[in-house]
Amino acid sequence: MRRDLAIAFSLANICYLRIWSELLTYRWSDAYLMKLPPGPADYAAVMVNVLILALVLFGLVTLARRYLSKRAFMLVEVAFLLFLALPLNAIRSVLSNRFPYLKSPLFAVLGTRGVALLALTIACAGLFIAVRYHRRAAHIAGSILVAVLPFCAITFAQAIWKAAHYNPTAYASRPLEPLLAAHGKTPRVLWFICDEWDYRLTFVDRNPAIPMPEIDRLRSVSLFADHAHPPGPETPISLPGYFTGRLVKSVEYDGPRELQVTYRGAGHAVPWSRQPNVFESAYGMGFNTALVGWFHPGCRILNGLTFCEWWELAMQHNSMGHTFGTILPDQTRSLFETTLFSPFGQSLSLHQHIGVYHDILNTGLSIATDPKYGFMVVHLPIPHAPNIYDPRTGQFTLSNSPIHGYWGNLALLDRTVGVFRHAMKAAGTWDNTVVLFTSDHPYRESEALDGKSDPRIPYILKMASQENGIVYSQPFNAILTEDLLLAVLRGEVSTPADAAGWLDRNRTRVPVN
Repeated sequence: MRRDLAIAFSLANICYLRIWSELLTYRWSDAYLMKLPPGPADYAAVMVNVLILALVLFGLVTLARRYLSKRAFMLVEVAFLLFLALPLNAIRSVLSNRFPYLKSPLFAVLGTRGVALLALTIACAGLFIAVRYHRRAAHIAGSILVAVLPFCAITFAQAIWKAAHYNPTAYASRPLEPLLAAHGKTPRVLWFICDEWDYRLTFVDRNPAIPMPEIDRLRSVSLFADHAHPPGPETPISLPGYFTGRLVKSVEYDGPRELQVTYRGAGHAVPWSRQPNVFESAYGMGFNTALVGWFHPGCRILNGLTFCEWWELAMQHNSMGHTFGTILPDQTRSLFETTLFSPFGQSLSLHQHIGVYHDILNTGLSIATDPKYGFMVVHLPIPHAPNIYDPRTGQFTLSNSPIHGYWGNLALLDRTVGVFRHAMKAAGTWDNTVVLFTSDHPYRESEALDGKSDPRIPYILKMASQENGIVYSQPFNAILTEDLLLAVLRGEVSTPADAAGWLDRNRTRVPVN
């Protein structure tokens, strides 16, 4: 009985290994992307979950030993070996932090069918071992679990210590700048950064089943640049580049309140918080500024903001709620799903992403329709994965579609453009606002989607009161956006022709790649 109890406790603890790793082993650099550190409710929930699972496992094996014959007990050994898939998957999840091909990037290499075939092969091999060598395999597995039993004491002790020393102070936002009295000052500028919005899939190789009337309408009354290139290959690099107007070579997360940025041509990294940014410049011109952010914790880093809210990237560790009552069952549920896949339909991370989208949409609408803000940035978390929108039904019900679901998120982006246009029209802020819709980088899985890729990003600039569209076909790096929008605020660029002329004069200052 003592050996059975030791095996049950050790096995239960390893089943929750991924959660233990998220709660106990996150690094200083990981804190950059976290809204808050794990709290006492998280630690209490995982300890209770381990104890519950250990007691259930111990109770089942005790009943089996008491009531099953020696021959029938082989079924328990087989079941025990099959159950090991759960802790093995937990180990895979933890190792995937160092070996990315143990998680979603594998789909880009093998495709969905290839990954399914690989999983089926591994499952068949495991089933063969469990049936053919059940007694010996069960004995070896049990001995290993007994040997790692001290790990339970380590995890529980760390959890109790961290829960007792919880301190979220370092995660607080910076103080905001005082609101300026110049309400209704014009021109207003509203800049949308639509994460991972792909030019080719929107305008060149569009899925005919996915109409985008709002994007097409906006394009017809705007300056439409068909050769805009992103400031970087991914969000961590592109956003600091956009907000400072300088090309970024690399970044390093430096705790919850800092990003170390290495600019192209520079020899060393500098703190992002100490670099001049577009919000400071706009505020210095007398405009109230607002950031509705995603991914980067801009509210903790950037100066010059009179309004700021931000949301973190939806991951398994931050998608389980905030109270003990919600975290307890969701920790267990998360053992059977990933960020993108779930046997329950939509994963917890998809639910989190849906909530983040609606929060950003509602907050973005509140500032876009408020005339007291003169320079605004809304970083939309779409069409970036996880893919959440089913265009056939118009509902947020899409699930288990990591690649082709991108079409649905494109349809959601089109719907979002319409929501902002209608709301701003009703509030009387659409016509007097310069609106820019662009992206931070193209869709990185486009080759997995249809075998092609394109380095360009969408760039649709609607000037105030603009009614006719023009096409700008000269290549340029969108890093110029900061300088261009500041020129708009200064009154130097007020028409589509002014914007095209400004790009002509400045586009050669920065290489497109």
